[in-house]
Amino acid sequence: MGSRLTNQTAAMNQSLAKQALSEPVSEYQHALLALLPRGNAWAKVPDSQLGKLMAGISEELARVDQRALDVLKESHPSQAYETFAQWEAEYGLPDPCSGVDPSYQERLAALLQSYRMKGSQSREFLIEIAAIMGYQITITEYQTARYGQPYGSLYGGEDWAFTWQINAAQYSPKTRHYGDPWGDRYRTWSNQRLECVFNRLKQAHTHIIFKYIEEK
Repeated sequence: MGSRLTNQTAAMNQSLAKQALSEPVSEYQHALLALLPRGNAWAKVPDSQLGKLMAGISEELARVDQRALDVLKESHPSQAYETFAQWEAEYGLPDPCSGVDPSYQERLAALLQSYRMKGSQSREFLIEIAAIMGYQITITEYQTARYGQPYGSLYGGEDWAFTWQINAAQYSPKTRHYGDPWGDRYRTWSNQRLECVFNRLKQAHTHIIFKYIEEK
């Protein structure tokens, strides 16, 4: 799937690049004509034969210029297209948490989650990781019942001190966006990656409960 994605996005980028090159070509053409010697032998009109020659040279200069801008975009995974597969390989993706045949948006979310993850066990860190993957969650923490708790409080044994709960919407759809690879699904929804990633992130002695809330 990685090669298919690379080929499709490369073709799309080439089409967009051709549309974006017309103005830079004109600018390069005028610059090259301005650098020519003075005199009647040097027709500096864009529609002249010499002007057309400069336009041909300008197309290559503008193309190289555009490719330099493309390299800058590819330097961050959120904007990577041609190097998307290389970015995934760098972070060991797709991984077992990606599921079977993930969509581009799911793969992108997984890549950004891996790219931005620095490691922590705080509530804020875990909520942020979920948000990067496209899930809005809250976290409920439990504790062991103790003498003196208010009447009516939940009663829990010692194991509850190491149990926490992820609260998330029952459905967290990932929608296809303009520019995504041709043939990708328009919408997908699955909580499989949320559970897989958090079960890997949790401390070994803790237990997670996943609670999915049906939206009304």
